[in-house]
Order: sequence, then C-alpha cells, then structure tokens
Amino acid sequence: MALPKISVPIYELTIPSDKKKIKVRPFSVKEEKLLLIALESENAIEVANSVKQVINNCIVSGEVDVDKLPFFDIDYMFIFLRAKSVGDTVEVKMTCNNVVDDKKCGEIFGADMDISKCDILYPEEVSNDIKLDKDKGVKMKFPSYTAMRKIEMNPIDAKTDLIIQSIEYIYDKKGVYPAKDHTREELVDFVEGLTEANYKKLEKFVNNLPTFAVLLEKKCPKCGFDHKVRYTDFYDFFF
Repeated sequence: MALPKISVPIYELTIPSDKKKIKVRPFSVKEEKLLLIALESENAIEVANSVKQVINNCIVSGEVDVDKLPFFDIDYMFIFLRAKSVGDTVEVKMTCNNVVDDKKCGEIFGADMDISKCDILYPEEVSNDIKLDKDKGVKMKFPSYTAMRKIEMNPIDAKTDLIIQSIEYIYDKKGVYPAKDHTREELVDFVEGLTEANYKKLEKFVNNLPTFAVLLEKKCPKCGFDHKVRYTDFYDFFF
C-alpha cells in the first residue's frame, strides 16, 4: 500500500520585474539538501543552478522561464521560498560602528532579521537604449542570475563582464548585432575599444541595476545607537 501524501500550503508570488503572479509551494527537505550541497561546494555556478532548479520545482502554476528572468527576480523568489519553507527569521551578527568619546563602540551583538520584508531597490532610472554616436548605440538588458554568479567568480574584470552580460544587442545604420551571436572576446574588444565617455554611459546603466535588500533595524545594547542596515548579500539568507 502506498504511503499517504502530505498536503503542502500554496502561496501566490508576484515576480518583481513583470508583476506576473504565480503560485508556489515551499521547498522540501530533499530540495533543502540539494541547496546545502551546492553551498558547501563553494562553486557559484553550482549554487546558481541548484537555486534555479529548486525554484522551478516549487512553481505550482504559472508560466515562467527561470533561465530568462533577471537576477534580482531569482534572488527575490528564492528569499520568498526560503521564508515560507524554513522560516521568516535569520539570525545575524552586527558590529556597532558608533563612535563614543572618540572611540569606536565595537560591540558585537545578535539580531533577528525578518526576511519576509525583502524588497527590490530601484536606483536612478537609466535608459536601456544608449546612444554612442549619431547612428550607433547599444540596447541593454538586465543580466541573468547565472551571469551574475559567474561575474562574482572573477572580480578583477567584474565591471567589464557586467557590462558585457548586460548587452542585448549593438546597432548601427547597417543593422543589429545581437550579443548572443558574438563571442565574449568580440564583445570585450568592442567595450574596451570605446572612448572613456561612451564606456561611462554603459557603466552608468550597470551601476543602477535593481537589487533586492532586507532592512534590519536594531539598537546596540551597549551604547544604544540605532542601526539601520540593508542586507543585499544572497548568501546571508541561505539557511
């Protein structure tokens, strides 16, 4: 005789970038183990693939291509699922940076962070159609989740890589040149061949990418200073 199936709660989730509503379930113990194994590997690509796999598994209804979503959607969706699966609260350690009588307080204290209050921050709005001269330009896009994790593995060239991963296509009066049809080396040559002024136009776009954040407010138990910290590191909220 087959063992009974245990029902799980279903939640509605709104994807930040396009406001599409989908239904999701919490992730299971098996999926939690998959995430932990990926985290222990310290391989950003394995973590990214596991996170996307778990999100895909947990979508009950609604059409969504996880591979095509921008990185901040995936972060937001994972934090939402983590809150519903493991709990809303994550314990973190804080260090007081308040200066008292010319001396840094330095008190280390614990704080409970409510990750259900995760939000998407939208900095300065920058057009994704960037003109480089009279008839040439670049159409930009938000990078994918996997692309962002790859960039984190190579911090030396992070800014140029981020710009490259954000290029949807390059155009001039002769036509359109999709980034996916060109090698990384070709795109690097294009970006690094720009003038400083044009490079800064592309840089401005990637400097103003949306990002998820969780606000934590806590008073130092030693000096009483009120701390307001925005956590934006994905790995702070794993487990």
